[in-house]
Amino acid sequence: MSKVVILGTAHGSNVPGKRSPDGKFREYKFSREVIAMLKPRLESHGITVFVDMPSDEVPRPGNTELSLRCKYVNGICSKFGKENCVYVSIHVNAAGSDGQWHDARGFAVYVSRSCSAASKRLAKSICDLAITRGLRGNRSVPKEHYWQADFYVIKNTSCPAILTENLFQDNRADVEFLSSQKGKEAIATLHLDALKQYFGHK
Repeated sequence: MSKVVILGTAHGSNVPGKRSPDGKFREYKFSREVIAMLKPRLESHGITVFVDMPSDEVPRPGNTELSLRCKYVNGICSKFGKENCVYVSIHVNAAGSDGQWHDARGFAVYVSRSCSAASKRLAKSICDLAITRGLRGNRSVPKEHYWQADFYVIKNTSCPAILTENLFQDNRADVEFLSSQKGKEAIATLHLDALKQYFGHK
């Protein structure tokens, strides 16, 4: 049976905002750096990996970008079978859109409100791993250990899908950690281990 992961990049260099207040940290770049680390590691476990939009720039306007991402994912699902695929969109959170630093910290993972049990299983697994590895942060965590929201790319893809928010780009401590090699390694390994659990790898 094929095991397929489609990795979703965050936004693009041509999307306004999506950066730390000082402009030094860019979400699009971090997401692509983590994916570049994660992809070969998944492949070493026999998992087939695709990346939805690897280029730094993405199609505009935003609704075009999102629909193209879903079309790409659903095309892979049609080829391999949606039951054999999972979509993981990798992002960094923000507490505000005011260009200021904020206090909120930590990891979160989202599923759509109409998602499958498989989506919830993967989301809970990655959240549990994040908590045990000290990435929870300072906010309360839902009792399910995942958040629910109808983000377009996880609502309109046909396979199990999650969207991870890997700490906050407007929190100084989180940005310092994510900008380090240690931080990128921690996030890549978190996703790797959760996906290995999902597919039954030891």
